[in-house]
Amino acid sequence: NPNGGDTTKYLYFGAYERRQSGSPIVACPSVNDSFTTSSSNGNGKLTNPIGLLTMDEVNMAGATGSSNSSYYLYTNQAYWMGSPDYFDYFYAGGFGVNSSGYLYVNRVTFTYGARPAVSLKPGATLSGAGTSESPFTVSLN
Repeated sequence: NPNGGDTTKYLYFGAYERRQSGSPIVACPSVNDSFTTSSSNGNGKLTNPIGLLTMDEVNMAGATGSSNSSYYLYTNQAYWMGSPDYFDYFYAGGFGVNSSGYLYVNRVTFTYGARPAVSLKPGATLSGAGTSESPFTVSLN
């Protein structure tokens, strides 16, 4: 805790700094925060490799601080990401995308959707359209 437990000051998390600097990353800088199924490449705390997209992933895909409907993660719906932004006094803030494709921060008391992400093993192939008529099928080679 960079504030030494002092909740009278803003506590900013790493995603905040990366968003401000324009330097998103996909590798987790701390093994304690790297949630994986194996302790050989993370903390080994997960049973299933599923989670929320991070601010870094959505930012790399094209979400910025302005409206953008032309990147592949744009859904025309607001959704949360798994990246915290800040904590202060009584509130926590997290990253989200609004219905205009704008990357933003809001208090976590707001109700938005979630966009899950699934990690596939190298060499896995995906087929299907992702609809009820043609669901995705994952094949391992």
